[in-house]
This record gives sequence, C-alpha cells and structure tokens, in this order.
Amino acid sequence: MDTHLPESAYKYFWDINPAELDVAAHPRYVIERLLEYGDFPELRWLFARFSREEIVGALKRSRTLTLRSANFWSQIFDVSHRQVKCLSKRFQQTQNRIWQR
Repeated sequence: MDTHLPESAYKYFWDINPAELDVAAHPRYVIERLLEYGDFPELRWLFARFSREEIVGALKRSRTLTLRSANFWSQIFDVSHRQVKCLSKRFQQTQNRIWQR
C-alpha cells in the first residue's frame, strides 16, 4: 500500500514537507489533519487508505480537532461525545485555561 500522501493533500500539511511524510509511520497525524481540513478527494483517499477503526481511534484520541469538526465526525461515525477526548468538558476547560493566561 502506498505510504505517501496524494499531491492534492499537500496543501493541508503546510508545517512539514508533505512529499517526505511517511503515512504509515504517522497515521494519526494524517487522519486528524484530513478530518479537520480535507476536501472530498482527500477524504475519499483517507477512507480508502485507513480502516474505520483507525479513523475512529484517531477521532477519539484527538487533541487537535476543532469542536465543530470533532462533533461532525462523531456524528458521522456514530461515536458518543463522551468517547471523543476533545469534546469532553474536562479537556475543553483545560484548553480554555491555557488560552486565557
């Protein structure tokens, strides 16, 4: 299986050299970034490349998804908000304290 991103997804990985990203070595990073920013072609690639379990696992552990994206994907994958770390009240309170300093 291909271990590189499709070129159409390069724009979502502005903080690294996407041509050198090993998708197999950093699946959660790739999944989170494409769930947050990806468009239809990149999401099609994501769903073809990763299993539902891998995507849901990344969703549940994510600390980087926005509330809007996490809520949307939890609905799509039928995952309880209690299971999604970035949707938990405790996590949100921690994040708010950090940004209010």
